[in-house]
Amino acid sequence: MLFAFLMMQYFGLSANLMSLAGLAIGIGMMVDGAVVMVENAFRLLSHKTGQVVNRTHVMLEAAREVINPIAFAILIIIVVFLPLFSLTGLEGKLFKPMAFTITFAMVGSLILTLTLVPVLAALILKPKEEKDTFLVRWIKAGYLPVLDWALENKKKVIVASLTLLVSALATFPFLGKEFMPTLQEGAIMFRATGIPSTSLEESIRVSQQMNDVLKKEYPQTKMVLATIGRAEKGETADANYMEVLVEVKPQAEWPEKMSIPELSDRMKETLEVALPTVVVGNTQPIQMRVEELISGVRATLALKLYGPDLAELDRLGAESKGILSSVPGVADLSLEANKGKPQLVVKVNREEAARFGINADEILEMVQAGIGGMAVSTLIDGVRRFDIQVRLDAAFRDTPQAIGNIPVRTSSGAMVPLSRVATVEMDEGYTFVRREQLSRYAVLQMDVRGRDVDGFVQEADEKIRSQLKLPEGYWIEWGGAFENQQRAMARLALIVPLTIGLIFVLLYTAFNSLTLATLIIANVPFAAIGGVFGLAITGQYVSVPSAIGFIAVFGVAMLNGIVLVSFLNDQRGQGLSIRDAVRQGTALRLRPVLMTASVAILGLIPMLLAQGVGAETQRPLATVVVGGLLTSTALTLLLLPLMYEWVETRRERRTRTSQ
Repeated sequence: MLFAFLMMQYFGLSANLMSLAGLAIGIGMMVDGAVVMVENAFRLLSHKTGQVVNRTHVMLEAAREVINPIAFAILIIIVVFLPLFSLTGLEGKLFKPMAFTITFAMVGSLILTLTLVPVLAALILKPKEEKDTFLVRWIKAGYLPVLDWALENKKKVIVASLTLLVSALATFPFLGKEFMPTLQEGAIMFRATGIPSTSLEESIRVSQQMNDVLKKEYPQTKMVLATIGRAEKGETADANYMEVLVEVKPQAEWPEKMSIPELSDRMKETLEVALPTVVVGNTQPIQMRVEELISGVRATLALKLYGPDLAELDRLGAESKGILSSVPGVADLSLEANKGKPQLVVKVNREEAARFGINADEILEMVQAGIGGMAVSTLIDGVRRFDIQVRLDAAFRDTPQAIGNIPVRTSSGAMVPLSRVATVEMDEGYTFVRREQLSRYAVLQMDVRGRDVDGFVQEADEKIRSQLKLPEGYWIEWGGAFENQQRAMARLALIVPLTIGLIFVLLYTAFNSLTLATLIIANVPFAAIGGVFGLAITGQYVSVPSAIGFIAVFGVAMLNGIVLVSFLNDQRGQGLSIRDAVRQGTALRLRPVLMTASVAILGLIPMLLAQGVGAETQRPLATVVVGGLLTSTALTLLLLPLMYEWVETRRERRTRTSQ
């Protein structure tokens, strides 16, 4: 870990939730190499009990036996995490620090396992009789009869393993998918949107009313802060939009026990009753900012309708809203209200203007200067400069009638009122017009509660496409967390098979055998069984963190497989029969395999049980790794020896036949 921290400092990586999570995942894998090295040294020293022994020579022999599988196993674990470096966008920014810290930790582990650990073992370990602890003896007493039964009943074990694998694969599509679990930040943010014509004074009154209602009805409230509108930098907003941050007291001081999301929903329902003229949506501060960065809207999910005509987009948006409201799981569904802003419209009557010899540009310039103002000179005060603007007095521009009476000079020098050459009227216009992909678009924003985002989008998209007829030149796209999840999973689906191919090449290099390399790779799908069932039992969805958990499980499964197969080959090299090599070698490797799995599981227990801020994002990862390690270890100790015996027996039989 010290090596990882030094490398983090060298490369400028900060210690944050994601980078430290990488170390938490790697804690178990970091010590795997050292466990195998020390355990092998201890076993060899036990054979020298009562003899004068050169511990340095024994350590060299112990290291020589396991250095090859340890080095290749740790190298393969590093390669397993290469897909994380391919992630782009938000998911890349989130998970690349984790990939870097895991890689740093495993490189440090490899260096220390091959250098420092053998030296310390030579200094500390002493020859003494090898005695299993009570726990190991108890496990061996139960394991060896099960192994013997499995070796005698290969078909039954293989059928049972395949049944579990098929069950896990059948369960996987029903788990649901999402980008990341919602991070509980410990604070509540409300988005309050009024009609576009809402004045600043009205928004201030509404914010004060929200403050009074929340503090009166909910003693959990510590502070309420409302921000009305947005500055010009970034995503702007008018005075009809406000963000209300609610800071709550510590949960120990709450009069009623409930979760923060439950409190947020209750507050939202109360505000909707107290403020019928305002659309209220509840979220969290960081979550809202991230969602806005992802899709440009302040919601988890966004349906974007693209097309050239704003009126047609409004119609399609209203129809889409009605369709989406019937989809289970939708929450805070709203069509962005950007029409209704009062506007003063001056339309030039070109025929009348031509009769008086007046150019349309002259009329509009006069209106702009008289109502909006025009700079006519500059006041210089030292190094400061101020524009001097002129415009009509308020009495001549505060009503459409007054504006219509503004005199306009004709080409002959006569004066006619503006109303003779133009119409002046009040109308409703658009507050803003969104543009993307060289087209205008309207936005329906929504949150998803009680189900996975991927399943919701699939059902909603099917309903939209079957019930909404889009004119030519109009199309829809989904944005937000769903977009990120799709991009991340698509990239992993492309990169992970390539990575497995690279691992296969490394395994072939290590064993110089396609059969043994295939045997170890074949153990990988079975390692995922526990992860899939773990997600199903705990009710969690498949997300980017859980996908990273599967990657970690594959690495550990291959590490155990490499070490076990290498040791079984060594036993065969000592002249043992296939059955004896499998039985004796597996019994001797039982302790280190259980130790590596136990250390990895114990390292992830805090992530699995944590309840603090950020725990939600790490729990799927820990669930997959812990569940996967349980089934992976069991299959490594039962299925892998069985398959090894079957493969080696067939190879030996073919060799005899050819001779």
